[in-house]
Amino acid sequence: MKKILVVDDEPAVLFALSEALADKRRGLQVVTASDGREAMRVLQAEKVHLVVSDLRMPDVDGFELLTHLRRNHPSLPVILMTALGTAETSARLGGEGALECLSKPFDVEVLRQKIADMLAQRVQGRVENISLASFLQLLEIERKTCTLGITSGELRGQLFFRSGKLVGAETGDLSGAPAALQIVTWEHADIEISDGCPVAGPPLPGGLAFLLMEAMRIMDESEEEERQAEDELDALLAAPVAAAPPPQPGPTENIQEALERGGQLEGVIATLLVETATGTVVAAIGSRLLDLVDAAGAMAELARQKARVEERLGGHEPLEELLVTSARSRYLLRPVGLGENRFLLMILDRRKGDLGKARAALAAITAEL
Repeated sequence: MKKILVVDDEPAVLFALSEALADKRRGLQVVTASDGREAMRVLQAEKVHLVVSDLRMPDVDGFELLTHLRRNHPSLPVILMTALGTAETSARLGGEGALECLSKPFDVEVLRQKIADMLAQRVQGRVENISLASFLQLLEIERKTCTLGITSGELRGQLFFRSGKLVGAETGDLSGAPAALQIVTWEHADIEISDGCPVAGPPLPGGLAFLLMEAMRIMDESEEEERQAEDELDALLAAPVAAAPPPQPGPTENIQEALERGGQLEGVIATLLVETATGTVVAAIGSRLLDLVDAAGAMAELARQKARVEERLGGHEPLEELLVTSARSRYLLRPVGLGENRFLLMILDRRKGDLGKARAALAAITAEL
């Protein structure tokens, strides 16, 4: 059952509206109050789904009641009955939230329809098996007023809709349009929907259609950058590597132990010590090592190319770090020793590896070696 609270100081009006609005077949029940103070007591004692109130009443009038509702029940729909014009009343009240105005006298059928429309906005629950973009477009078409809680992994955000218009967004330190643009680019989003829209103000600039188009552009550019980075790395890995010199002596025990400590980080595929001049792997710890010899050679070639370019520019600054990113992996290079004759190479799973921790681990291994 949906419970409607009717507030008016005229007993005849209360009786007439109670008779006209109560409908067991449609699940509508009516409770009444003779002024704003009594209405507040009813709201405290019972669960009410919609309020219909007169504005002019003795003691606590409709304006005071509306202030109480906005403070304590911000998502509760309200229909105000007024002798003033609806445009004038909406202007005085700000016209925000789930608020409608009816000028006296009015047709009861019009009131019934407004009640049905506003109760239809009452939604709460979880949305599954539909993309976030499609769901937002449905909200716009159905002119819904609601708040969405959006999660994607550890990311959290909120989108606020009033009458189908996106009027606010929040995530982290961002709010407004920047927050909304970030949220709609999240993949595999989980959506929770609840009643009401606590955010006042106009729709966000550009509207929902512009926001979704801009988000698609950003996602397409990001995917293109990842594809280009992967293609460049694949080309480097496919390039011929200088012939390896005779096998070097096996790694000393302290080198192997240092590499093993680096390999204990989550998401590390392999850690290698490589000769810069030849790309020869001196020592290595990790999985798929046979497949990563070419990666070591390619990274060595990149380090040599950087050195040659800097020499042509008239100077040579020591290489501190080199990072190559593909769609699946990150290749982090750090020279060992002042002469830069060798470098450490840590290869990370892009989804699982923590780049900050990897940098710290390489710095520690370099200091130890």
